[in-house]
Amino acid sequence: MDSDNNQIIELLNADIYGEHDAILYYLTHAWTVARQYGHEILEIAYDEMRHFKWLAHTIVGLGGRPVLRTPQITSITTIAAALQNDVDAEIHAIEQYEEHREIIPNPEVKALLARIITDERHHLHIFRGLLDQTHGEPEKLDRQDKDVSVIASRLQSTMNLEYQQTMAYLLRSFVENHSQRIGLDMEERSIDEMRHMGWIGKMMGQSGLEPRFAEPETLNQVREGTREEEALFHDVREWANRAMPGMVPTIDRILEQEHYHIQS
Repeated sequence: MDSDNNQIIELLNADIYGEHDAILYYLTHAWTVARQYGHEILEIAYDEMRHFKWLAHTIVGLGGRPVLRTPQITSITTIAAALQNDVDAEIHAIEQYEEHREIIPNPEVKALLARIITDERHHLHIFRGLLDQTHGEPEKLDRQDKDVSVIASRLQSTMNLEYQQTMAYLLRSFVENHSQRIGLDMEERSIDEMRHMGWIGKMMGQSGLEPRFAEPETLNQVREGTREEEALFHDVREWANRAMPGMVPTIDRILEQEHYHIQS
């Protein structure tokens, strides 16, 4: 690998970390304090996921390996604070991409970063518009106080697992470059896990809880779909059936999809 590629890979890994940070911030805000703007924020998060993918495949194409470190997400309690944080994040992302675009000599990578900057500028416009619409009042939460500690422990355990599996599937996909197989490839499986995170995150947000994202010691050690995982969801379902029946259909849907991952 030449020195130019080494420098490009280092810069793009910094960009991946920024996208990862934005994804987790935006998902957390969409599920919790800023749920009234959840649809718009989730659409932006999905754009950031595409950037994450493009950058990772570019790094592999240059002979490197994507570094998937878990950012630390700071709790935010008002809609206005969340949206201001998102505005600031987009400004920082645009500045960083423009700086990297100036430094990087590879014309194809420069073009990719220009494409990403176009999206980030649009995101900044959307977040500024949403911030103008809100006075920062927190959304009323649908929460049963007596159940909060139980909900927190059970749903957080499933959130951790889904997040770690998402990252493990993505890493395998980036490194193995879409190995041919019948059924879902690793990126499709990671999308399933990300959707599960969304469903669990919404249930947590509706109960006044904020999800956390626990970083595994090594992504290569995360099991991709096991009977142990299935047993965890069955345990959560049994509890939900007694305490919060409205969660049961979502948990059943996750169980069916996880069963497919185990079988295939």
